[in-house]
Amino acid sequence: MIRAACALVLACVGAAGAATWTCPRRTPASPVNPNVVVVHCIASGTYTAGGDPIGGGGPNTELCNSENRIPIDAVVSTAASATTGQGYLIAYKPNAILLLTASAAPGTGQALVELDPGVAIDGATFSALVVCK
Repeated sequence: MIRAACALVLACVGAAGAATWTCPRRTPASPVNPNVVVVHCIASGTYTAGGDPIGGGGPNTELCNSENRIPIDAVVSTAASATTGQGYLIAYKPNAILLLTASAAPGTGQALVELDPGVAIDGATFSALVVCK
């Protein structure tokens, strides 16, 4: 009986999906230069160690508003969870969004640490200015 309950719990934990970021609002920063885009992105799922992918149409479409442009760099805002109110700092790396939070032991070496894997980040949002080529 205990083994069956443990197996059920493990199956449910394993079913929780890694987070995916989509950017439903994408606007060129200038009508003259479409290579600079302002995006507003939202997460669904649970955080994965090392960062979560930019989903939907893929990073080119989600961040640059075109499959034909490649994101080079991004200046991102902080992120906030719509469900918990938790705030995060964001580090953009190619094809992934890395979330950082305050260390549990500030002053002992690391002020910021990566968010623990498995933390629900459903509804977390951020905005960014993305440079594309």
